[in-house]
Amino acid sequence: MNTQFITDLRAIDVSEGTEKSGSSWELIEPFVVYTETLNATITVPKGFRCDGESIPTGLKWLVPPFGQTKRGAFIHDYLYRLGGYRRADGAFVPVTRAQADAVYKELVTAKGLPGWRATMRHTVLRLVGWAAWNQNARNRPAGNP
Repeated sequence: MNTQFITDLRAIDVSEGTEKSGSSWELIEPFVVYTETLNATITVPKGFRCDGESIPTGLKWLVPPFGQTKRGAFIHDYLYRLGGYRRADGAFVPVTRAQADAVYKELVTAKGLPGWRATMRHTVLRLVGWAAWNQNARNRPAGNP
């Protein structure tokens, strides 16, 4: 099975009117994708919040945001926050940081981001994503959610 966006990404900007820099998005419907990287269907639940791509300020000139990346960012943030995903039967499936980063690259490429841009973004994730991964790991409940 090829990479598939099973549902549309439907999210609202919940940062509007706040003094927070950047943006924050909240799903108004579950977002479902099939990823070849994990050979799995992942469902991000309604209400999940994502800040889009957390690109360090000093690197934004190199990897500016593109419309093709928001879907990948939602799944990537979900995998990072949980350290995995829940299957339809409720079982938790852990993923590594490298797997989560590879899923991001797969999804942005499938959405139409040119390969060289997807590779640049993936490289930045591999270089600096450890900080977010470790922060999320500290915030996860014991035994995963």
